Amino acid sequence: MFSKSQLTLLIGAVLAAPVTYAQTTEADEHMVVTGRDYGYKADTNSTAMRMEMTQLETPGQVAVIDEQLIDEQRASTLGEVLKNDSSISEGSKSTNRERFYLRGFELGSSSGFLRDGVQHWSHYRQPVELLERVEVLKGPSGLLYGQSAPGGLINMVSKKPTYETQVNVSQDIGSNNHTRTVADVSGSLNEDQTLRARAIIAKENKESWRTRFDGTSVDTDRVVGGLFVDYDINDRVMLSAHVDHTNEDGDLDNGSRVDKNGNVIDPKTVKDQNWAKTDNKVTNYGLNLKADLNDSWALNTGINRQFYERQRTESDIHLDSQKIKFIDADGKPQTKTRYYYGSSDRHDEWTFDTAFVDFTGDLDVMGMNHQLLLGMNGVHYDYKQLYSSVKDCETFDKNAALNSQCSNGFNKPADLDYRNDDSLSHSKKKQYGLYLQDLVTINDQWQALAGVRFAYDKDISSKGVEKTYHNILPKFGLTYHPTENSSIYGVYSESFEPVSDISDNKDINNGKSQKPKQGKLYELGSKVELFDNNLMLSGALFQIEQSNMQITEDLPTAVGDIDTITTQVGKQVHKGIELSASGKVTPALSVNASTTILDAKYKNDPSREGKQPVDVPEFTASVWTNYAFDSGTDVNLGIFHVGSRYGDSANTFKKDAYTRVDVGVAHTYKYDANLDIIGRVNVENVFDTDYLAGGSSKGVVVGEGRNFMATVEFKY
Repeated sequence: MFSKSQLTLLIGAVLAAPVTYAQTTEADEHMVVTGRDYGYKADTNSTAMRMEMTQLETPGQVAVIDEQLIDEQRASTLGEVLKNDSSISEGSKSTNRERFYLRGFELGSSSGFLRDGVQHWSHYRQPVELLERVEVLKGPSGLLYGQSAPGGLINMVSKKPTYETQVNVSQDIGSNNHTRTVADVSGSLNEDQTLRARAIIAKENKESWRTRFDGTSVDTDRVVGGLFVDYDINDRVMLSAHVDHTNEDGDLDNGSRVDKNGNVIDPKTVKDQNWAKTDNKVTNYGLNLKADLNDSWALNTGINRQFYERQRTESDIHLDSQKIKFIDADGKPQTKTRYYYGSSDRHDEWTFDTAFVDFTGDLDVMGMNHQLLLGMNGVHYDYKQLYSSVKDCETFDKNAALNSQCSNGFNKPADLDYRNDDSLSHSKKKQYGLYLQDLVTINDQWQALAGVRFAYDKDISSKGVEKTYHNILPKFGLTYHPTENSSIYGVYSESFEPVSDISDNKDINNGKSQKPKQGKLYELGSKVELFDNNLMLSGALFQIEQSNMQITEDLPTAVGDIDTITTQVGKQVHKGIELSASGKVTPALSVNASTTILDAKYKNDPSREGKQPVDVPEFTASVWTNYAFDSGTDVNLGIFHVGSRYGDSANTFKKDAYTRVDVGVAHTYKYDANLDIIGRVNVENVFDTDYLAGGSSKGVVVGEGRNFMATVEFKY
């Protein structure tokens, strides 16, 4: 993908900045975590080391998308937040759920997301209104979080109660009858401010810019509520409690089909029928305790439960097929394909319990400082499902099926009801881990990180089959600080993801246990703070290898009904370069920018050798800027470029690259010393660019054209 000269220049650009800056700045003995206002720049992160650490001390890349940027863009989905980091690409939005790829690897609902540093079940649209920032931790994170994809993790950080009274009420009105009302109230509940609370409620209604083939609209109604409480038991101990609930009722839009020439079929038309809906109810609650045990050691522990109930009815949007074997009139075995549309109705219940105990220590031993972390965490996952499905328009003529309106017309099949399922599907998972991490400050310039996790995981399938995993996951890092405001680092880390056992009685290895997929990261990067620490520049070169991927091939000679063989020789190798900038260029100009060049390929897979994974572009870039005038007016400009990417693993369907431009303008009127009234107008896709986002040829997301959002906000 790169020429040697291009690669050399990029490596030099990533690594040279701190050294160049060191020529004009003397090193200081200590780095201190501070909380100054830097625009979009964040001094610290909480996920990479499972403790609050400076970005310069962290051996790895962590992008932080803060509340100011989220507010300026009026983001209401996690995807609208994550578009600001170029290492993220979006996947399908079928069944009204967002899917993402980080550094080219898909993030799983149960293993790719955190809320406040704890595993979070993210199988639904996340309540962005409750978040103060989103952290993107890049690279394998098995040491601290166990099962996870090698691309990294997304940590959603909740808003916290404040000591002083704050009231924020906003009203959004936008295209497609889009309205959202948000109220956020926070402050102390007693005179000595030891008891603090924050309550947030949001209600959103939106129609899709697409309509169904029968002319009806596609609507979504969503209500979010959250309550966060902090109580200082004494000067050293704080107890926190939280509860939030999300209720979303939405009509389904599973995307548009694409023909064999790569053209979208009816891009403005939703193929799902008007009885295709989803009803999501999610409740999340828990307790946390933080205590300073003495001057050197601290405790952080917590428990949390998520209960997610969903009822979803899907219509016959996608054409499916089934191979039928039969004996012809001459007594010879034959095979033909039967085509049909499948509709389904289901009721799902997930219970996702998490718990953790972390001890952190700050010790000086033999002239070196040790920031220690000793902890353990666990996840209990419980899933129950009732499922009913019917087949309609069954035919052996594919063309007839494609042209058919179905014998049932637009009506829901009478026998389609999840309560017809008399066999409850029930599966469980348990994950535990013990981890030890030490960040050693050797001297003014050098820091070393070493850590290891001992993981135990147990899966119980819906058929009662148990499977256990034992993994040892290391991480090593070395950081050099040429100055107090810069660092160069190298890091190695690992991850793992379970693989389903082979359950095909036509496979020669049917029933054989499978090893987990293993991820390994090799990364070299640098960071530097400029303009009196107001702007952070960061860059990284990385290679991630994922091994033990399942490969299924046809046997050269069938043995009875056994005609395939599945092995774990497959690999994915992702090589990339990332550059980013965040903070203030001048007192008036803030910028958040990033770019990623990624070479992602399958290896050791005869059917996909050298091909690219789905929805992973080779080049991505994003820029969001804010210019603040002295008059109280702010102007925003955003440019988001997504390179071409494939819509299937066979690489037969390719989506073109696109560049989208967004703008915004806001004015703040100071009513008095305590009350600000803010008016804002945002225009997305200013030039009405046509583009395709995530998804496959069976259901690709068609990008929305020019649209607007007007906001009035009261801040007290």
